[in-house]
Amino acid sequence: MGLTCRYCGFEGTRADFRLLQHVDSAGPDTYRQCPKCKAAVYCEELEVIDSVGVPWGAGHLRGRVFRRSDKSD
Repeated sequence: MGLTCRYCGFEGTRADFRLLQHVDSAGPDTYRQCPKCKAAVYCEELEVIDSVGVPWGAGHLRGRVFRRSDKSD
């Protein structure tokens, strides 16, 4: 999946753009830095992986609550 910088027009892969930060603490959207002009570019990280058939980050453990079992001595 390619990205295009809206400021300078540089085109590349997500690996070419440095990860700056997540837009929201609980979401898949991020800001990445253009390697050419150093501007922040919005990137939607959620994608469907063809081999698995589900969106990235939506595995079988997502949404489950894990609690530590009681340790009886």
